[in-house]
Amino acid sequence: MNRKILLTVFVLAAVLLATPYVGMVHAKGKGTTTQYYEFFLQGSFGPGPDTKGWTTKDNIEQVRNLAFYASYIEVTVGETTYYPDPASYSATMDLTLDLNTMTLYIRVHESFDIAGGTIYQHTAETVTGYGSPGAVTVGNLVGFGSGLLEGVKIQGTSEMVATGLDRVGTVMGWP
Repeated sequence: MNRKILLTVFVLAAVLLATPYVGMVHAKGKGTTTQYYEFFLQGSFGPGPDTKGWTTKDNIEQVRNLAFYASYIEVTVGETTYYPDPASYSATMDLTLDLNTMTLYIRVHESFDIAGGTIYQHTAETVTGYGSPGAVTVGNLVGFGSGLLEGVKIQGTSEMVATGLDRVGTVMGWP
């Protein structure tokens, strides 16, 4: 019985880790030209309808499905800057805070409408020294497009900055 549970958890973890890359399959053959990409976001976070939180016996805080509400979005692709409607932005975050080491792990699944399509981005970030002035954020970003942006793929880094969230990298297949 324990082997079945362990195997089920392993398969579920593999599927969840592969999810951000599923959209990358569609990008093959769309074009090989890469351009500069920057996504800047301001807003606030708070509980959503499915938000759950708890603390484990090992002093680790968990929050699932925390919502983020955008107030300003700026996207730069190559030399062009777009200002998507913040109302089109949707995101959920999963947070794990290790209170023993003050390390925060963040996974974000977000989407927004732009240029006749929708961009889906997934980030994984680690904040060391959480809560201190010298906190350091390191994260990665993958994304893909749908609609008129079908075949677009995005890769880069993600970090929290004093004025918001900043995701920088390259985009391939932008029309």
